[in-house]
Amino acid sequence: MSDNDRRSLRMRFQFCCGYCGVHELDVGAELTVDHFQPRTKGGAHEPENWVYCCHACNEFKGAYWQPNSSYRILHPHPDDLASHMILESNGALRALTQTGTFHIGRLHLNREQLVQYRRERQRLQLLHQSGVNERERLTKLLERIRKVISRIKDTRPGARDQ
Repeated sequence: MSDNDRRSLRMRFQFCCGYCGVHELDVGAELTVDHFQPRTKGGAHEPENWVYCCHACNEFKGAYWQPNSSYRILHPHPDDLASHMILESNGALRALTQTGTFHIGRLHLNREQLVQYRRERQRLQLLHQSGVNERERLTKLLERIRKVISRIKDTRPGARDQ
């Protein structure tokens, strides 16, 4: 794999594991490349068959390949993951289908460290959104203060003469 191919793959997956979502900055290193259809099962060494993923997910997936079964791994891009599983508020993934159940189990996507990671990410997103909301509220408040000050200046005796 060329440096350009690797860079493109990382960007395509937004620097996150395609299976569990862990960001490479949180891992402290670049992630691995999984051949979705294993090369030992006839998978090609080309971008459409590559998944940027963490070491743990790559190990859990291994050379598993059952593409026409409900007991299959979901591909992060062509498969509609949201129709197979959802993220609960407690950080755990809940399966919606038999394939989702298999996918979550095979990749150990509800291991304690990942659930804690997702909970922390949710908490940080809420804090970020709270900060954004506060900035918007303060901006509106400052604008109202400017208008009041302007009105006060306009109503002072002799303000029109200045």
